[in-house]
Amino acid sequence: MKKSFSIKGMHCNSCAMLIENELKEKVKSIKVSYANEKAEIEFDEDKISEEEIKKIIKKLGYSIEEINIAKKEKNSKRDKTGWIIASLSLILLLAVLYFLVIKNLDFSQIKIPELGEKTSLILLFLAGILTGFHCVSMCGGFVVSYTAKNAVNGYKGFKQHLIYGGSKVISYTIIGGIFGLIGGAVAFSVGLRGWIAILAGIFMVFYALSMFGLKFFRKFQIHPKFLTKVSTNISSKAKGPYKAPFTIGLLNGLFIACGPLQAMYLYAMGTGNFLIGAMSLATFGLGTLPIMLGFGSLTTVISHKTTAKILKISAIIVLILGLIMLNRGLTLTGSELSFDSIKANLVGDSNIKNSALIQDGIQKVNMNVDASGYSPNSFVLKNRIPVEWNINVKQLTGCNQELVMNAYGINVNLKQGLNIVKFTPNKVGTIQFSCGMGMLRGSFIVTETGTATTGQVSAATPKAGASCSMGAGGGGCGCGG
Repeated sequence: MKKSFSIKGMHCNSCAMLIENELKEKVKSIKVSYANEKAEIEFDEDKISEEEIKKIIKKLGYSIEEINIAKKEKNSKRDKTGWIIASLSLILLLAVLYFLVIKNLDFSQIKIPELGEKTSLILLFLAGILTGFHCVSMCGGFVVSYTAKNAVNGYKGFKQHLIYGGSKVISYTIIGGIFGLIGGAVAFSVGLRGWIAILAGIFMVFYALSMFGLKFFRKFQIHPKFLTKVSTNISSKAKGPYKAPFTIGLLNGLFIACGPLQAMYLYAMGTGNFLIGAMSLATFGLGTLPIMLGFGSLTTVISHKTTAKILKISAIIVLILGLIMLNRGLTLTGSELSFDSIKANLVGDSNIKNSALIQDGIQKVNMNVDASGYSPNSFVLKNRIPVEWNINVKQLTGCNQELVMNAYGINVNLKQGLNIVKFTPNKVGTIQFSCGMGMLRGSFIVTETGTATTGQVSAATPKAGASCSMGAGGGGCGCGG
């Protein structure tokens, strides 16, 4: 007998694989789709009943019911009507918000949060802790497996779990570094580097929305079954009190059917840097350990529904990191859709502020550079007048050594001391510039008169912060804003 079932409560493709693995020895065939929340199961009623199948799936923490075609069509019509009503309501709400709230906002006072090195690592660690509750259901079976085998052979104690946890973090670190390296290798130009960050940010946002339960975005998760099968086969053959947990932990990074882990690998790729990618995933991996290693007691007090709610908090963090990665990419490409550019274009005209000093027909701009960024980091220019940009590098680091202004094709490797960059603005608007990773930022406001409002200057000036801690001549930046 072959039947279709609707399964609710899955968080990612790992959930689908968990259900398949639990039933594959008991039924003729099973295929579970996380994206469609559907299971196709063929089974022999003499060996296992439909009720037994449902009981097994419910025990895993998911709800299941048989799909009724007539009911499905009725629900489909109801869903379409609901979408139309929801869309019209959203349009009406946005219109009301614009005329009553947004239109009256002072955008010059709005600042995008900057994530310095410590803050970004704290967010990644917190995301790891929250994801740890998901790891309990997804990876708990592996821990039980090596623990049971060791117990039979007389090996007990916490050391085996520390070895598993340590090798798991090593796995995340190595693969995070590889993804960072891939991002850097593919993005051999500033424009491509920006697009890698934009795509990584978009997919992280999609992952976050799928973690919130929005069905459409479930389609964007990768489902590499072959990697999981290879890892599982190798892990099952590993023997010994410490070799087994070490091997299982080391291969854990390949179980990338897990949505949150996929999002973190995309974050690493978006950094375009091996060291930062590795450090980011190491921090995330360390965050998953406290819950994972103590799961024996936690599973008795935390329900599946509670875990689902906790994961939604994790989704918020993934969403924040995704939006910041997206903004970083937009800044690198010189897009007018970056937060700072949009904010600058929404500010009106009052309280005139003078432009840069013009000497002998050339606009002189002086800027200092150190580990904390650019000072000052916002300037007003007159359109079509040549600019001499005097950049005094007081402290050269791996983060600030590259200066990018994509709108004018400027990509300069700075040296200690005075650096001079020349260009002629030919378009009115706000021009963004940044370090090579889009973390340290600044701007030029170009007008026909060479003047701008204090509101425009305030809006176009990126918030100071996001310092680089790699030191002089360092190989990368730990800032995350």
